[in-house]
Amino acid sequence: MKLLNLRKELKETFGQHNIEIVDADFIISEVLGVSRTELVLIEEISEEQEKEIREKAELRLNNVPVEKIFKKAYFYGLEFKVDENVLSPRPESELLVDNALKYIKENDYKSVLDVCTGSGCLAISVKKNAEVDVTASDVSMKELQIAKKNAKNIGVEINFIRSDMFEKIEGKFDLIISNPPYIDSEEVKTLEKEVVENDPILALDGGEFGLKYYNIIHENLRKHLNENGMLIMEIGEDQRELITSLFNDFNFVKCVQDYAGHDRVLVFKR
Repeated sequence: MKLLNLRKELKETFGQHNIEIVDADFIISEVLGVSRTELVLIEEISEEQEKEIREKAELRLNNVPVEKIFKKAYFYGLEFKVDENVLSPRPESELLVDNALKYIKENDYKSVLDVCTGSGCLAISVKKNAEVDVTASDVSMKELQIAKKNAKNIGVEINFIRSDMFEKIEGKFDLIISNPPYIDSEEVKTLEKEVVENDPILALDGGEFGLKYYNIIHENLRKHLNENGMLIMEIGEDQRELITSLFNDFNFVKCVQDYAGHDRVLVFKR
């Protein structure tokens, strides 16, 4: 079959079902083992390749995200293993890494703590791009196992700790980063089927108003953040005022908007 025709067909089908059409090329490129930019160079595909592409496309039409179909996600130029036990890395979280690397360089920071590490995408991306000691924690052993595999595959050394937030964390750090669960418990019940069925609720449910884990971070911050150290956190798009108010005993540095113009990352300094 001509690949051009199949690409057109899948994109039209995905569009009709309100699925991002870029997912069609993601599926095709993964099955064929080429980059998406190379797809234009391929004219014909085999019956076996067409069959596999259509099978994967059917999964996508049944609300399975492409990251969970192939059990991989791309983040900050790196490939991460993901499964049903971890939240798939989101592109907007790369903004947190951008800012972490910026302040590490500007302040010559030496130590970083990533709380609620999940797949390890934040900690690993920072470690891959900066000469710092990185510690990463999570309460879930299943998530830590995935994070450890990702660190090994990408070739970085990180100190992973199983800890319920700061429970087993010792010492202080120059920089603390976190993308904690931040969806209100009531809102979690109304999330799209695609999210609820494929991402762990533990990584989504942020308690009342989505503030449970921000409160815990605030309570432990002075104990674990060095003087002149910084805190960088991802937030929900409507949480800026609540969280800046919660952290009003720290110096507010800035709020970073994501690609859609929503408030997404907050930066504080001790």
